[in-house]
Amino acid sequence: MKKLIVAMMTCFFMVFSLFGCQSANEKDPNKETKTEVVSNDSSVNEDQNDQVDKTDQTDSSSKQQTTDTDSNTNTNQDASDASDSDSDSGSKQNTQKKASRLYYYDVEKDQMFYVDKNVELVDGAYINALTNALKNNQNNEDFIAVNDKTFVTSAKLDEENGILNVYFNESFDLSTDLDSATEAKFIEALVNTYGYNYNVEKVALYINNELYEDSSGGKPTEYFKVSVDDATEYVKKG
Repeated sequence: MKKLIVAMMTCFFMVFSLFGCQSANEKDPNKETKTEVVSNDSSVNEDQNDQVDKTDQTDSSSKQQTTDTDSNTNTNQDASDASDSDSDSGSKQNTQKKASRLYYYDVEKDQMFYVDKNVELVDGAYINALTNALKNNQNNEDFIAVNDKTFVTSAKLDEENGILNVYFNESFDLSTDLDSATEAKFIEALVNTYGYNYNVEKVALYINNELYEDSSGGKPTEYFKVSVDDATEYVKKG
């Protein structure tokens, strides 16, 4: 009887042991599966982070390129101050008035005069506005005016040396077909007009990118000094 009981207990024990091992084996695959899932999630997150980093780098590179372009644009505009740039035919011109002072030399009275006048700026080209205004003799036949064919190709302000460099086309020579004394006074009036309105004391004149040389063939002057102290306000006749 005792042997029968012992045998039955042994059988029960073996059965329970088998069930226990099976349960343990069923749990292990789940753990491995969960580990793999977590590992995959981590890999996905890393890939997403890498993609975000690449996107940020691309955006940063794009922004840097835009900034460089803007900087270059600003630099070009500063270097070509008062330049005579043609506007696009399809764009609308920006026109405004600016109070200015124009200087003229009166041949008959051998005297320097000035006229205060509002000149018309087109797209901010002040140097051209002054030059165009000087083509008008203010109804005084004794005033030497700039030739109609003369225009400024470009102008640059050298702030470090305080010199306004003005570049003319080849037709400027027609405006100086004068005797040497009168020519010098005409240049003085021109220099005074540019220098006074740009608030500089030195003006350099160039024709076809070469320093201006007077009709006597003298050595080209690096720049002319502005001298407005002897000028008198002009009052129109009549």
